[in-house]
Amino acid sequence: MPIVLAAAPILISVVMILALRQSALRAGAAGLATALLVALLAPGYRMVLGDLGRALLSGVLTTLLVSYVLFGGLLLYSMLREAGALTALAEALAKAVPDPSRRALILVLGLSVFFESSTGFGIGIVVAAPLFVALGYRPRDAALLALAGQCAVTWGALAIGTTLGAALTGVPAARLGVLAAPLSLPLILLCGGAALWLTGGAAALRRSWAEMLLYSGLLAAALAAASHWVGIEVAGMIGGLAVAGAGFAIGRVVDRGAREPLYDRALARAAAPFGLLLLFLLATRLVPPLREGLGGAVVLRVPELGFSLPFLYHPGFWLVLTALVSVPLLRIGLGQLAAAAAGTLRPWLVATFAVAGFLCFSQIMVASGMTLALAEAVAAATGRGYLLLLPLVGGLGGFLTASNAGSNAMFAGFQEAMSARLDLPEDLAIAAQNAAGANTTLASPGRVVLAAAVTGLAGQEGRLMRPALGLAAGGLIGLAAMLWVWIG
Repeated sequence: MPIVLAAAPILISVVMILALRQSALRAGAAGLATALLVALLAPGYRMVLGDLGRALLSGVLTTLLVSYVLFGGLLLYSMLREAGALTALAEALAKAVPDPSRRALILVLGLSVFFESSTGFGIGIVVAAPLFVALGYRPRDAALLALAGQCAVTWGALAIGTTLGAALTGVPAARLGVLAAPLSLPLILLCGGAALWLTGGAAALRRSWAEMLLYSGLLAAALAAASHWVGIEVAGMIGGLAVAGAGFAIGRVVDRGAREPLYDRALARAAAPFGLLLLFLLATRLVPPLREGLGGAVVLRVPELGFSLPFLYHPGFWLVLTALVSVPLLRIGLGQLAAAAAGTLRPWLVATFAVAGFLCFSQIMVASGMTLALAEAVAAATGRGYLLLLPLVGGLGGFLTASNAGSNAMFAGFQEAMSARLDLPEDLAIAAQNAAGANTTLASPGRVVLAAAVTGLAGQEGRLMRPALGLAAGGLIGLAAMLWVWIG
């Protein structure tokens, strides 16, 4: 019974989305209500009101981090849509890469990985999903393709989650990156296969499977090599650019239509907001004076909860600034501006409250001991077989928090202790924890809500979560199999 109670918030919210087809907003609220009841009434998990209030506050503050990105991303998307910039970019991309399968692979395994690695917080979804819609994909398929682009979150946001895992366990970050690359390969392959399936079904898989294997292997190899030789912080950007460069190069050789000149003033203007966003983000993260100055300028801090929100450094600020700069850049009129604002506010509020429900109940589960109880129950029941379920524990953290940093904060210490108890290689166990937490973020409510919001599917998150969970589960199974063979 204690384990059933510990799992109840997760089970109820997941059943509401997958089986009852409720929105993420209702499912998050139900999960939060269940977590509150368990934390107030259940022996073993009962919390005093002060501790419960701190857990709720921690969830609300974490929601601010996500909501900031949500607002900026939705505003930028609305501006680009109203100005017709997305249509222009999609037409240019279709012209540059006429083959739809190759185009999908470049976006999923290349450009999405690059943007997520340079920014994090699901920005890869904000960039990719509208492009897929403009390319003619149905909203559901566009959202799923954007979620598949979250296949390398281990290196997202300049590998902040991996760096945290290294700090918590003492395993060098570069080592975690090198080991995580092959462990992430099953998910990368599945996401590449999903890109082909959503583009052209079984026929696309038969026609382009070799190219998908090439890009997947190139991405994993580039991630490992860059983690070791260059630095874990920029490994994801290098890997994404390597795949995009290879795809464009192959397209120039294979497709005659791709050799036509592409560039004109209208296209440059349509692409300028993305270029500015990337320039802003890279400058503020790779130039130390800018990073330190903006990181400490205007900061909301709650020291007792270990929370800080640097308003001028956070990606949300640069998304909003890019959206505002886009008004004169894209020659957006007052009517278009009003339409963009109206198209931003409601989906932003709905998505924010949905994310808040999940993040608040996950914080209650951590603070009350529910999450640790679930992990320990799995470990006690399996013994040495825990090796196969190690990714499940890490994946649970990634699903709940939409972050491998959150997963590592929850479970890295536990996984380190389990690796010592079972005489497993510590670096490999922590790398598996790190990769598993990252892999399940693509199916997490936070990322699914974001993908739904920017494709007009708010309230229909269940249509996305079911296939996204399938991808994440397949990645975890592949990771567990590789771990078992690796350790022998």
